[in-house]
Amino acid sequence: MKALAALACVIIAARITIQQGVTAGIVLSVLLLPVWVVALWRLRGGSTILSLGVLAVFSGFVLTDFFAADHPTSDSMMQLNTFSLVGLLGGIGVVVWARSILGPAATALCYGCGLLVSVVTHGVNTDNLWKFDLSVPATVIVLALCMLSRRLWLEVAALLLLAVVSALNDSRSAGSMLLVAAALVMWQALGSRLAKSSTTVRTLAVFGFVAVIGYAALQAFILEGWFGKAAAVRSEAQIAQSGSLLLGGRPEIGASTELLAANPFGLGSGTVANGVDLFIAKSGMARLNYDPNNGYVEKYMFGDGYEVHSMLGDLWIRFGLFGAAMLIAMLVVVAVGTAGQVAQRQASGLTIFLTIQVFWDSMFAPFFSTSISTLILGVALMLAPRARDAVTRSASPDFVSFER
Repeated sequence: MKALAALACVIIAARITIQQGVTAGIVLSVLLLPVWVVALWRLRGGSTILSLGVLAVFSGFVLTDFFAADHPTSDSMMQLNTFSLVGLLGGIGVVVWARSILGPAATALCYGCGLLVSVVTHGVNTDNLWKFDLSVPATVIVLALCMLSRRLWLEVAALLLLAVVSALNDSRSAGSMLLVAAALVMWQALGSRLAKSSTTVRTLAVFGFVAVIGYAALQAFILEGWFGKAAAVRSEAQIAQSGSLLLGGRPEIGASTELLAANPFGLGSGTVANGVDLFIAKSGMARLNYDPNNGYVEKYMFGDGYEVHSMLGDLWIRFGLFGAAMLIAMLVVVAVGTAGQVAQRQASGLTIFLTIQVFWDSMFAPFFSTSISTLILGVALMLAPRARDAVTRSASPDFVSFER
């Protein structure tokens, strides 16, 4: 059974395509449906996520039909978007089931190996191999091995080393996340000397504070040229353009906010953008002092549906309010679960990193293969037993414990 669970993690993460939109992971999740549905439903937040996900699929169909009167539609695009969402839900379920057999650290290690298989099978990006291909698989594998070692100093050293490698390879956001994760792991260790535990609310506040400080520190280092002159010049230009490194680097935020303001219920999983949508999106991006008339908006963002470079925006536009609510439910599960573990001084570096990565992707990364893979692992590791079930399991190995 352990071999099957390990193989399942690899298959889910590898994203091996069988047919248009259908992956080996989706087929596997269908075959294992009876076991993972029960496992997922018993966890706190699992039934909510699954229910909202199913409603989101149907919402995408209904919205597409509604907007067909004045928008082009695409059945193939609807199929791809729907299978992406089904793959997310099924992937979370299968990894949750595997975690119940292997434990969190071994599950993460197998999943990281699957991510590495995906890099091999899908080809590499020679422009920046680390940033676009190796960063996430390497981080998951290294931090999973650190979890197995249960050595605090090794986790901190690994996080700092990965942060430096990311920053040197023009992956500023990943570098920031890893630095923040390292700071929180060290804070957790120091806090354990003063008190055995804290509160979840207080820990969430610490998360926010450390995130702001960590991001500001990395931005200062980049602007000072610590990670190369090219990165410093590019960052200065982005800040001068929009007043913020985030807004300058992600002008798609302007497009998504304007589109959702005009269509608060979403547009549909098979709806294709029309001229009005393009005008609205370009207007939002122009307000950030970004020139949208460069082909990027027409070809990448709206050439085949809607892509606003934000998981929350993509899910909201494609699957309506149910899609947005599903992602928010996942974020609540991840945030509360991680904060609870940090409060008890039991969170691993991988847990903290995944939490930061999931929140970043939700706002600033498109709903596509890499962000979906990270979201699957983050949610699957942080789903916890319901309170009444946790009491009955106290004598057995903790289902989600990262205690050292």
